[in-house]
Amino acid sequence: MIASSRERRLARRAAQGDRDALRELYEEYSEDLFAVAYRLTESSADARDVLHDVFSRLPRALRSYNRKGPLGPWLRAVTTRAALVRLRAERRRREVSVQDESLFGARRTPSVIDSIAFERALASLPEKLRTVIILKELQGYSHKEIGDLLGIPPSTSRGRLHTARAALRDALRDE
Repeated sequence: MIASSRERRLARRAAQGDRDALRELYEEYSEDLFAVAYRLTESSADARDVLHDVFSRLPRALRSYNRKGPLGPWLRAVTTRAALVRLRAERRRREVSVQDESLFGARRTPSVIDSIAFERALASLPEKLRTVIILKELQGYSHKEIGDLLGIPPSTSRGRLHTARAALRDALRDE
């Protein structure tokens, strides 16, 4: 796919620090990018933080954007990486807090959308499985792209997807 001339102009202007172009990109893509971040982090607050991180760093990141490809998938990949970085940082903080008995009560419980069985089942998956199924089934990435994003071989992505699908079927059957 080829980026539209409007996308190329907006990306070029935003990369140069044009606030109006950045605002237009935010208006165009923020809802979709929030959904990606929310599904990965399972938290509205974390998803908003990821979105903020993405757009605050976007002018600099756009300098590496290949303007021949469409902007939307590139932005989703950037958002996915930002969400994964946030999840890893959160996991490290939790590991430290487990070692400190005074912080046991402060651990965050993941939020779950109670009204949708699928969301609950998805939320119950381990992070590695949830991430792969979201990227493959909900965002449409190939196993190679998932491997590149997560630093795993495509075969590992396939295996995790198989395991995630089976776990989702079991969880939905129990609903």
